[in-house]
Amino acid sequence: MVKVMLVDDEAIEREGLRMILRKNRSDFEVVAEAKNGKEAVDYALSEHPDLVFMDIKMPEFDGLVAIEKIIEQQPNTKFVMVSAFDMFGYAKRAMKFGVKEYLLKPSKVSEVLEAYDRLVKEIEEERQEANDRMQLHQRIERASSIIEAEFIVSLMMDHVLEIGADDWNEWLEIDKTEGFAAVFSFVTDQRNPSREEKSKWYQIVKQQLKAQSASCFIGPLTGFQVPVFVASSSDKSQRDAFARNVIPVIQKSLDQCQIKVGMGGLVLDIDEFSRSYEEAIDALELVRYKTNASYLSYTEELKEKRNELLPFETEKVLIDAIKQGDRQRGLQAFEDYFHWISQRANYQIHWIQQAMEDFFIVLTRVMKQLGFEEDLQFRLDHFETTTQMKEAAKSHVLYVIDQINEWRVSGIEGMLIQAKDFIDQYYHTQITLEEVATDVGISTYYFSKLFKEYFHVSFVEYLTNKRLEQAKDLLLDQRLPLKEIALTVGYKDPNYFSRVFKKEMGLSPSQYRYKHQT
Repeated sequence: MVKVMLVDDEAIEREGLRMILRKNRSDFEVVAEAKNGKEAVDYALSEHPDLVFMDIKMPEFDGLVAIEKIIEQQPNTKFVMVSAFDMFGYAKRAMKFGVKEYLLKPSKVSEVLEAYDRLVKEIEEERQEANDRMQLHQRIERASSIIEAEFIVSLMMDHVLEIGADDWNEWLEIDKTEGFAAVFSFVTDQRNPSREEKSKWYQIVKQQLKAQSASCFIGPLTGFQVPVFVASSSDKSQRDAFARNVIPVIQKSLDQCQIKVGMGGLVLDIDEFSRSYEEAIDALELVRYKTNASYLSYTEELKEKRNELLPFETEKVLIDAIKQGDRQRGLQAFEDYFHWISQRANYQIHWIQQAMEDFFIVLTRVMKQLGFEEDLQFRLDHFETTTQMKEAAKSHVLYVIDQINEWRVSGIEGMLIQAKDFIDQYYHTQITLEEVATDVGISTYYFSKLFKEYFHVSFVEYLTNKRLEQAKDLLLDQRLPLKEIALTVGYKDPNYFSRVFKKEMGLSPSQYRYKHQT
């Protein structure tokens, strides 16, 4: 579709051109009509016509002045000059602005159509060329993105490729060879985000990083992590400033996850990227467990702190993911845990084996406490390399997760845990024994009996204890009225809440609050 504007101070002339086009051509739309040069300029800037039939002699200012003003803003606009006089001077001036078509009034229909067709052909050719350039640019961008990702992977893994450092530098236009690694990680409550969702997150990170800094080289999304090399000679304070600047911009565009960033130390040569990358991973592992922090830079002090704190956190996260039957989170937690024990064992295969076997013993004990009776212990003494051992342990973790998922779905114990989870999630609503029994798919009588046998408390007792434990925490906030606390934990009647609380706790809510006030 070609957008056309008709400019002439005589309405009959504009209508004549419109009728000629309407009767003989269908691939156009008249987007504006103007009766003078000023109107023509205003309409051109608002409607963006592709082709303009421009009269020369008009009020306000003539057609050539209008063309000059329009071309300043919209240089690709095509013009057909229209005049009642054969004025060579005007035609000569028009040529300076690239105007090629000139019609003398009264124009024959064939002359109007021929001029129109020649300019439409030019417009279509230019559109095709622009489209070809855009597609070529997109292909080059995709190729550059793949090359950039491969470049980062080669640095991370210390790969030796046929492409030399000079080739990388030339293609990616790397000016600085010093900088630091930053690893961006997506933290989400979604158990299994789709490939499309993760791809969207990745594109947001790439776009925002490129917009914030041209000296960022971005690796591929692996799991939930994106490795980045930031070419810079910055110290720790400037690295922190980099994170503070980019994280809010990225986070603003992410609605389903939180972004966390670990940053490694400065390296003077890009070939040392793998060291900074390992440090960034170490920093990320720590910041992932800090709910009030979104980034962390690696320091020697951080290394010591990590060695003290990380084992308990990583093991806890891994066991929790396995208990929940969460494959995605379990894989990520396993990678963190195996990475830590390998470092802790100084990469000695015997000590890694012992640590992993001890972990499966602990896991077996934890799951038996929940009623899962299968022995989850796993021997790793017949593997010759840490890579083999890691893959075998990972496969066993996935096997355990699948078994637990099956148990949670089909086993009685799993059904009861599902019911308990339901109560924990909805205790603050008016849930009933019948509602929970329906949720897990068995009769009210059978569910009540099994619940008491398994958890050694009745359904009502468990629900009451859950509500009162939450109420005790809320009572410590002196600003909250008792009525609001009662409603918050699931009691419609504040007086009934007070009676239940006093019966179970030996104190009324007001007495409990007074006793525990700071």
